[in-house]
Amino acid sequence: MKLKNWLLFLLVAPALAFFLSCERTVQPVPIKYGQDECEHCRMKITDPRYGSEILLKTGKAYKFDSIECMVAYYLKNKDKKDIHSLWVSDFISKQFIPAQKSVYLHSKNLPSPMGLNITAFKSMQDLEKVKQKYGGKVLSWGEVQDLVKREWIEKKGNMMHHHHHNHM
Repeated sequence: MKLKNWLLFLLVAPALAFFLSCERTVQPVPIKYGQDECEHCRMKITDPRYGSEILLKTGKAYKFDSIECMVAYYLKNKDKKDIHSLWVSDFISKQFIPAQKSVYLHSKNLPSPMGLNITAFKSMQDLEKVKQKYGGKVLSWGEVQDLVKREWIEKKGNMMHHHHHNHM
């Protein structure tokens, strides 16, 4: 590389790096367990195995205490074009994983915070290990949405909002 080109590169590279770093990547916002409140049921979010999030394209995060609260909120939200992504906590690692790519276990022996007993896993291998201990049925993302729609939204209407408030 000629000296002139090298000097040009040294001038341009930092500017380019700065410009690219300004490009906002939308990523899940960590939940402050014991402090943050569920957007759907208004309970404090306390269990890191079930925390969930809807991320808007702006980077704003809606936080939930359970997969079922997030799904109910998502299904009732007519304006899905503003949504960037949906995230659930992997039961094993407690790390956020994309909701659509996760596998789910529906087991009455593994209670989730809101009682619909849906647990997310990043791999079928992890799910199978837990399923051996707790039993239950494997669900896809679509089946999770159907379950929430059938068991919560259609059966109870908007009752879930009034069910689990913590009265102080």
